[in-house]
Amino acid sequence: MFHSPSGPSSRLWRPGDRPFRALILSNTCRICRSVTSVFQLRCEVQTYAWGKRGTSSEVASLIQSADPSFSIDEEQTYAELWMGTHPRGASVIAKTNTSLEQWISQNPECLGSKVMERFSGKLPFLFKVLSVNISLSIQAHPNKALAEELHRRDAAHYADSNHKPEMAIALSAFEGLCGFRPAAEIAEHLQSE
Repeated sequence: MFHSPSGPSSRLWRPGDRPFRALILSNTCRICRSVTSVFQLRCEVQTYAWGKRGTSSEVASLIQSADPSFSIDEEQTYAELWMGTHPRGASVIAKTNTSLEQWISQNPECLGSKVMERFSGKLPFLFKVLSVNISLSIQAHPNKALAEELHRRDAAHYADSNHKPEMAIALSAFEGLCGFRPAAEIAEHLQSE
């Protein structure tokens, strides 16, 4: 729920709602903290091999609901929908065709003073919707300090200097594993093989 100048709104979007619009809330009133503007974003789709194909992909369905002219290819995988400022898939404000990164740099107060100071006026996250068809490999992400160092040393393999904290919220049936077996149990299993 958020407060708006004309009163509270019950929600922006919930799974199952159509049409989907990626929105950025901006131009917050400094006195009452109410939202005075909302912008629609055009977001990037990543077509990794592990994504669901065609209309079975929630990512493809979300993009099509925001852009009816988007044609879903039944042979194409649609793995991730990215909303943010990542250099390999930055969002754009639909009405002005301005990149989200450029808009934030011109309106840094939209981040709030603490985020603006801590992250040097940059959006500190990349919001993703995933549509997973096959199991994904184990992913280990560095903390912020290591991410900055890796990016400085090898920008070709570490495209940005951000850490990768993650949270999963299932929009449809989802199975996930987190963590490892205790080291002693892994060693015992390896020895018995």
